[in-house]
Amino acid sequence: MAQGRAATGRIHSTVPQDLTVAALTDVHGNAFAAGAVVADMQRFRPDVIVNLGDQVWGQADPRRALDLQQSLNAVEVRGNNDERLTMPAEALAPAHVRLQAWLAERLPESERVRLATLPLTATIAEGTVLAAHGTPTSAWDSLMLEWNGQAYVHWNAGEVQNRLGRDLPDGVEVVLVGHTHREYVRTLGNLLLVNVGSVSFQNDGDPRARWTLLRRRRGRWSAQHRRVPYDWDAAAAWVLANRPVFPGEVDLHLRPVTDALLDAATSPAD
Repeated sequence: MAQGRAATGRIHSTVPQDLTVAALTDVHGNAFAAGAVVADMQRFRPDVIVNLGDQVWGQADPRRALDLQQSLNAVEVRGNNDERLTMPAEALAPAHVRLQAWLAERLPESERVRLATLPLTATIAEGTVLAAHGTPTSAWDSLMLEWNGQAYVHWNAGEVQNRLGRDLPDGVEVVLVGHTHREYVRTLGNLLLVNVGSVSFQNDGDPRARWTLLRRRRGRWSAQHRRVPYDWDAAAAWVLANRPVFPGEVDLHLRPVTDALLDAATSPAD
């Protein structure tokens, strides 16, 4: 169930030498996947939980998905699809207008507004961990991977640095992002960069829900990706039973797409 590890770090005297952080992202209203992830997280008794956004933009019981996420008392940042919850209709594609209205019938306005206005970034662990959905300056851009229409490619180190921005707070040792629905870890100088896998809507052919376990031990950070089975048949059935405006979501749960990820050595972005 665990997938992948990476480690880096330097001693930061004001941060506990031992710390456990759980990070999740892109639940997309899938209560069935969220429930499995929450149960797996609890086994590790994290000191802090971080939610990287896109909490409810989907149709597999989004109200229960929201309740599950609220129960975590997580540090939260907003995703691009959280912004869509309150965007004017003229700024949305027709399919998104229909899903926005569908969600408005099922979620309190106060919560939709709250999610849409969450901060872009948050810091935890005495400022050593920075969390964002896409990049520190945009919930719509990606930090390390980019879809080129045929495959995911890696941004080169210079472009990653540009996307981190020039105003990265002093003392940051780890950057957590989501958005791409892909697990990925790389280092950039002394920074550990972690793309947390998505709870819902996988794009590598494996339907299991994802989250990331981030640990600091003796002053060094490590990231472990987790993959958790859940009842995707029940998720698909819930979608179909509740007047979906996008019935095709069923296939995203049962038969997730398989998008290529080019090797870093051959990626056009390098």
